Order: sequence, then structure tokens, then C-alpha cells
Amino acid sequence: MNANVTIAIITVAGSVVVAALSYFLTKRQQREAEWRTSKLKHYKALLSAISDLACEDPGTEAHQRFASAFNTIGLVAPQPVIDALVDFHNEIRISNLEKTPERHDELLVKLILAIRADLDVRPPDDPASFQFHLVGSPPKKPTNA
Repeated sequence: MNANVTIAIITVAGSVVVAALSYFLTKRQQREAEWRTSKLKHYKALLSAISDLACEDPGTEAHQRFASAFNTIGLVAPQPVIDALVDFHNEIRISNLEKTPERHDELLVKLILAIRADLDVRPPDDPASFQFHLVGSPPKKPTNA
């Protein structure tokens, strides 16, 4: 075979391989970005629902949002997040007569750390010094019409 033909075949084959590899890597990066966005959406809904429960007198709507977020988080969350969420729920549920604010905060921190680890937050957290607690807002006062 002529050297020019061999060089042309190698060049074309190389171009095809580079184009295919570039396409594959771009698609993989797009899927990862979409997956991360989906996870973040679910985590935001969960934390928003937990935040609603932080109010002194959370209503039925807050419990419904929490239940919905809790029940759908399994679609995107890895097992460490689900385990931490179940532990947190077991602490805060109404039927737990032995709940304490200290245990609540400990399990909330565990949950937040698991979520942040799943989202690959950088720089990584130091569990020994990480602190987090919920801030509840006072109920809205009715407006006089």
C-alpha cells in the first residue's frame, strides 16, 4: 500500500476516534450535570420541608411536604443519606416520646454531612467541627382587612 494512503487512513481513523471519544465524554458530563441538578432539587425540597417543621407549631402542610420529600429522596440519594434521614425521622416523629434537642441536632448534622458528601462539596467537611442547626421563623400574623 502506498505510504500516502496509509497516512490518510490513519488520519481519518484518528479523527473518527477523537470525535467519538469527545462525543462520549461530553454526553457523560451532561448526564452527570443533569443527575447532580436532579439530586440538588430533591435535597432542596427535603431541607425546605425540614425547615418548615422547625417552626414551633408546624401545620399539616409542613408534614405533608416533609413526607413527600422523605418518600421521594430514595430516587436519588445514596444509602448513607437515606440511613441518616431515617435516623433523623425516627428522632423527630411524633411517636418518639424520648426525643431530645441534642439528639435532633446530632442527627441533623449527620444528615447534612451525608448530603454534602453526596454532592461532593469542596473542600470536604470536618465532621468533628461541623455545626448546623435549623432556624425557624415565627408564624405569620394575620393581617387585618
